[in-house]
Amino acid sequence: MRIKVIKPKTETELKRKRVCAYVRVSTDSLEQEDSLDNQASYFSDYIRSNPSWEFAGIYADQGISGFKENRPQFQKMIADARAGKIDMIIVKSVSRFARNTETVLKFSRELKSIGVGIFFELQNINTLSGPGELMLTIIAAFAQAESQGASDNANMTYKRKFKAGIPVHDLKYTFGFDSDEGGNVYILEEQAKTIRLIFDLAQKGIWPSKIKQYLNKNNIPACSGGKWDDTGIFRILKNPAYKGDMVLQKTYLDANRVRHKNTGQKDQWYIAENHTAIVPPKQWDEVQEILLARSEQLTPRPPQKPPQPRSCRNQYPLTNKLFCPFCGQKLHHKWSNQGKNEYWACSTNVKVGSKACRGIWLPAEIANSWGEITEPTTVICYEDEYGMRHFTAYPKEEYELSDECPYQRKEN
Repeated sequence: MRIKVIKPKTETELKRKRVCAYVRVSTDSLEQEDSLDNQASYFSDYIRSNPSWEFAGIYADQGISGFKENRPQFQKMIADARAGKIDMIIVKSVSRFARNTETVLKFSRELKSIGVGIFFELQNINTLSGPGELMLTIIAAFAQAESQGASDNANMTYKRKFKAGIPVHDLKYTFGFDSDEGGNVYILEEQAKTIRLIFDLAQKGIWPSKIKQYLNKNNIPACSGGKWDDTGIFRILKNPAYKGDMVLQKTYLDANRVRHKNTGQKDQWYIAENHTAIVPPKQWDEVQEILLARSEQLTPRPPQKPPQPRSCRNQYPLTNKLFCPFCGQKLHHKWSNQGKNEYWACSTNVKVGSKACRGIWLPAEIANSWGEITEPTTVICYEDEYGMRHFTAYPKEEYELSDECPYQRKEN
């Protein structure tokens, strides 16, 4: 009988542990960027120097608060750990991993359940060890309290500045403005031209959606340098900074560090004549009234349609007086959107369809504004250079003698 002796494998022959490091800084400043590079370099050398470890990479987030879970590199690291690509994560301290106890415990417990440990170098805690979680809970709670205390102190400082009318930030990142190192605000004239154009068009009654189309059609760059959207136009038109005023604390952070629009939850301060205006205050105010009127116009209203059908001839003075410019047939009074919108519509289009006549739909509000009409009238619809639809009216007899009448040309 031959007996073979199986010798135990040496430590170097065992499978090496795959170890990565996570580093994070909360701002995008050059000093913090240098700190991030230093941390990454340190942990890279630290991991590679251990012969029983295999370097599994550096995951680094910059300019993101530790209160947020949706940090790109942090989430990628967790995903790689779940996929079995990592055995150990090294972090400088608990606060670098996360700033709130809930997040620290949530991910440390999940990773522990799949055999992945986290080693916090500063606190010398390994989550795979027995007392690790208890110590981690205590230290994470202290880290959260420390951060919250710093945040509360900062908020008190901001509040004192707000009350004194001192902005805690300048207009450096507001389209049309910039500021020097001393915080002195000045106007970027090229961008200001676009802002003035937007307000001029809005003052003429051009809808924000049409202003957007006009700017994009003429290749006028948006704040980001790309195309304009409706939101971008509204932000320009609603921002009091363009008339020289400022609103302080327009947003706030809740207990979970989530930012919200301040709609009365926190104090606000309005500072008039804070800086040089791009548009006259009077024009800015007029545009707000126009936007408000437009908003009220678009607000759903209760149905106005009469509960009992009545004779159109008796009820509507314009019956048999308005005609379609494309087929020459009468416009009939119509309600749409469950009786919320009132129109005069081409009878051919309504009864036969758009293939028979493209038709015309005249808002009753516009028709009523023309006053009394005593003779047959053709309604014309056209678009201006900004894409806004307008309606005008011609005596039917005069229109049919013109070259613009399509159905008379067809007959001839």
